[in-house]
Amino acid sequence: MHIPDGFLAPTITLPAYAISAPLWVWAARKHFGPNQVEALPAVGALTAVAFVLQTIMIPVPGGTSTHLIGAALLALAQGPLVAFVCESLVLLVQALFFGAGGITALGVNALAMGLLGPLCAWLVFRGLRRASPRLAALLAAYLGMQVSTLAVALTLGLQHHLSPAIFPTPFPVMIAAMMLPSLTVAGIVEGLYTMLALRLLERVRGKAAS
Repeated sequence: MHIPDGFLAPTITLPAYAISAPLWVWAARKHFGPNQVEALPAVGALTAVAFVLQTIMIPVPGGTSTHLIGAALLALAQGPLVAFVCESLVLLVQALFFGAGGITALGVNALAMGLLGPLCAWLVFRGLRRASPRLAALLAAYLGMQVSTLAVALTLGLQHHLSPAIFPTPFPVMIAAMMLPSLTVAGIVEGLYTMLALRLLERVRGKAAS
């Protein structure tokens, strides 16, 4: 669901950067300082997994793609701000070296895939984990995926409304092309992956603690 360069005007990309930049600084200072050194190996491993998952992209009509994100697992394991920073780094590397997404759209992609979706997943998991941790993880990741996809779709829809010359795909066509794969395939796989990976991570932590 990466938005590439050229699909959004500065009227959207610049405000997105204005929101993202202070959040990057705040999150990095809060979660990546000297007191968090012990958590860095796990964060690095989860970020690498997210990177690999996102390199498997399936193009869909409307100028974007569908794929797993992996940021929900980061949010559930380390918190939404950690997920935001790590997902932003993944998006930056993909834009610079793999042609996925773009530098001008980095702020938008980071907010949609690195903040809004993972934050939704984190909130859902916190609300449901006492009833059933496994189901909570599955639903959290599934709904987080939908929030990220919807955020990208709404941003592209806004660009079409502001200037169809820049993004000509009509909003009904584009949102259907994005949400249907997310609701029926990508979201389900994301939920299952997150549930199983979180369970495995908890087992590893339990063995390390004992």
